[in-house]
Amino acid sequence: MQYIYKQGGSTVTTRGAFVAFPAGMDRVLQCRSQIKTRQLATTRVSVTASVCLSAQTPLRTTQYCHRAERGAPEKKAKEKFIDIMYYVPSPDDVLINRLVASATAKTEIVDTGEEKAVRFSHVEVSFPCDEHDNFFENNKTMGFSIVQNGSVHFRLKSWRDEYVAIRIYIDAIIYDKLYKTCALLALQNIKFDRFAMYAAVLLPVDVLRRRTRMQHGTYCSKIITEVLQECEIGGPLLATAVACQSTPNMLYMFLGGHKSAPVARHPPGDRVSDA
Repeated sequence: MQYIYKQGGSTVTTRGAFVAFPAGMDRVLQCRSQIKTRQLATTRVSVTASVCLSAQTPLRTTQYCHRAERGAPEKKAKEKFIDIMYYVPSPDDVLINRLVASATAKTEIVDTGEEKAVRFSHVEVSFPCDEHDNFFENNKTMGFSIVQNGSVHFRLKSWRDEYVAIRIYIDAIIYDKLYKTCALLALQNIKFDRFAMYAAVLLPVDVLRRRTRMQHGTYCSKIITEVLQECEIGGPLLATAVACQSTPNMLYMFLGGHKSAPVARHPPGDRVSDA
């Protein structure tokens, strides 16, 4: 049942019981209605303005904020890659290369479940471009390593078919750091440590750790393990590796073996002495 009550030109409808409003109540109700109308209007304007502002302002992710705090550019740095070049000696290769590959050989399980022998005798890092993104001519790259009777080098070279390349994608800033680190090491006339290379799988780690670059020299897999660790490349497994006990085969396994990035083949190059 409805009851209609009129007072001062205002009409109030109630249900279930007759309600009599005191004098002036219609003005109070009218004011309250006007206030609610204004509040709704203000809310709509605020929400509309907020939506427009959100549409004009790009969202900031945690990664963006972290970069901004460090003063880095808003745009994500371009990704680059390096190739870890492993040398597989042929049956008619020089004796020392074949001996090193056999003495330090590893075994990995491939996707088919079969065992596969890993026999590398030498390793290098290949850079496809310089720190300014300039690629080198004639399909050459900058190679970083050291060979027997030589010193640490960082030079342009091409690659023989016996090399297997494992590609690692890294941030451009890390690429720049690694490139400059290798260039500086090549200027320090670091000699080849024949004793450490042959003893890496025989002597205790405490003995091997006493041999320094400047006093005793280094060898390919040791210095490459060290520079990758310094630049935090290769993941947690490589980070725990003992560089002075590293061999090309161990480095290959530390970087994931056949499960690493797809193999990248380089054009044939000049024959070099590797181990």
